[in-house]
Order: sequence, then structure tokens, then C-alpha cells
Amino acid sequence: MHDATSIEDLPLKAGALQGVLVLNYPAGPGGHRYDKLHIIYEGINGQQPNLDLFNTAIDIAKGQMGVDTVIQRMWNHNDGYRARLETLGRGMVCQGLGHATGPHSAFIPYHVDAITLQTIGDGLHDEMTLGRVVESTFRSLNNLLEHLHQSFFFYLLMDSYRFVSIGTYLPSAMLVAINFSIMSIALWVRSGRSTRSKGAKASSAGHKLREQKEAVIEKDGQVAVIPGQMLTTEERKLFLPVTFFSGVHLAGLLPLYIFNNVTPQVMRLRIKLRGDSD
Repeated sequence: MHDATSIEDLPLKAGALQGVLVLNYPAGPGGHRYDKLHIIYEGINGQQPNLDLFNTAIDIAKGQMGVDTVIQRMWNHNDGYRARLETLGRGMVCQGLGHATGPHSAFIPYHVDAITLQTIGDGLHDEMTLGRVVESTFRSLNNLLEHLHQSFFFYLLMDSYRFVSIGTYLPSAMLVAINFSIMSIALWVRSGRSTRSKGAKASSAGHKLREQKEAVIEKDGQVAVIPGQMLTTEERKLFLPVTFFSGVHLAGLLPLYIFNNVTPQVMRLRIKLRGDSD
């Protein structure tokens, strides 16, 4: 979405974009030398590029050109448990916030895989090495024209070579989410049981002994003994809580639909009103 009066469309186009590499290279007089490449991969709203593009850049930079790579601003990653956990936590926080982490973030919502290569430190590598990394990565994209559909789009990175796939962490997240609904319905059913006890007596030790009454029911020659607590239980209907939870989950689709179908005119009006208020 852009203002057509100030931004023109491209007069020449060369087909669909297959991938994007953004370079954050502070070049200056006499060149700039660096020690590591910081790879930034998070997109808007927690979206991420295909893992194949990320792995390709890592393999070319570190495996072929000998340039160390880092992620999540972990400059001194020692490949230990604490370092992996911190990297994992930083990635989860960045995805949860959902903000753009670089110019590459604008391409990912359009299904264009993109990452940013940022030079870090002062070392032996120069722009020649960076150019070879970019060229080799672009050449590798020619072999990935199937739109990288057999790799991962949902993952959590622990370092440059280790990740947690969605098949590992999604089931636990789903169980945690379902647990709230199950426990709330269980509490609703338990709320029908009486908590009052009659005939409570205090012993010498200060403990209370509850005398529960029983009811004996005889039918067809069979005798059933029912505790007194069951006699004071009120039946709870499950239709109301199940309907309520289903309605709450379905109502969450309404803001999702609104945010995904906002017209450019509404966005411009919102920006204009915000500017007038400022």
C-alpha cells in the first residue's frame, strides 16, 4: 500500500522475486574490514523466511568463505546450553513482538524469502569476501526454484546450525492451550458439588472428623449405598460452557479478518488522523 501520487510503479519488471539479500555494510574510505556476519531473519508478525535460504547463507559464508556467522546478537556464542537457551529466548521474544527487524522484513509477507547480512567487528574479511558470499547465495537460489516448499517456515534457532522445528514445540503449546479449557469445564462441573459438611466434631488434636450421611437404595433385589456428598450434588449442564468457549474461539477470527482486509483508504485515513492529533 503506497501513495500513487508520490511513488511510481516500476516501468520494467523481470518476473517474480525468488529471494532477497539485504546488505548492512558500512563501507567507507579505504574499505571496511569485518570479522563476522550477523544474519537477521525475523519478519513482520513473527514470520520467517524458509530455512533453506538461511542454511544456504550459513554454509556459503562459514563453509566456503571461512566467515563466522552469528544470530540474535550473540557475538560470543560458545555452543553451550546457556548460550543456546539465550539465543532461543531472544528469538521467541522477537517473534512475539512482531516488529520488523530490517528492510528484509517487508518482503516476507509477500512470500518472498529474505534475510539481512550485517558485517560485525574488525577482522580480516573485506568487501571481496562479502561479494563472493552474495554471488554464491544468488547462484544457489537458482537450484531452489521450487519455492522451497519442502523445508521449514516455522522454527526456533538455538545457533547457526541447530533449530527446533514446529513438530517439536507445537504439540506442547497446543496441550497447554487446551488445558485451560478442560480445567475450566472441570471446575464448572465440580462447582455443583456441595462443600458443606454436617456433624463436624473437633478432636483433641484439633482435627475435624466429618460424619457423612449415607442413603441406601434398594431396587430389583440390589442394594446401593450412596454417600451423602453425592446426594447434595447439583447437575451441571455442559452445553453452556462448551458453547461459550466455542464462541470465544470463533470471535478471535473477527479481528484477524479485519486486519487482513483493511483497505488502503482506511489506512491513509488512520495515518492522517494520527498526524493531525500529533
